[in-house]
Amino acid sequence: PRDEVILWLNEYFDVMAEPVERHGGEILKFIGDGMLAIFPLEDDAACRRALEAAIEARAAMRELNERRVARGRFALGFGVALHVGDVMYGNIGSLTRLDFTVIGPAVNVAARMQVLSRELRREVLLSGPFADLCTCGAETFVPLGRFPLRGVDEPVEVYGLATEARGD
Repeated sequence: PRDEVILWLNEYFDVMAEPVERHGGEILKFIGDGMLAIFPLEDDAACRRALEAAIEARAAMRELNERRVARGRFALGFGVALHVGDVMYGNIGSLTRLDFTVIGPAVNVAARMQVLSRELRREVLLSGPFADLCTCGAETFVPLGRFPLRGVDEPVEVYGLATEARGD
């Protein structure tokens, strides 16, 4: 039922949005069951902050799903894709409806990688450029391979979290 779907989405977005905002990210929009967020590269810690937000969101989703299952509900699936690149931003739309957003190849890569997270059965994926730029301390990445992404000229090197590979 409609009201139940809205409840699920709101539970999901509460859990996903809080770490993004706490770590300095900007949520630009909610799109169906997806969320578009950016971490401006104004300082060297942006990639680390984005990764920390993703790891915390993953932990919060696991807690949410435990509560949902205990209430007799199904677990909600999710996937996070982290990528770095140039984007253009601004108000885009029609004369009567504008929406502030980002556009560009980097957005497309992130969106396509998020879809890939389902196929790879990974909750968090990182692009090669993101992994190269990220200085994240103890967190290590495992290479998952190069993948062609729809609408992207060259295959993208994709990494996962080592902790996810162990099933943590």
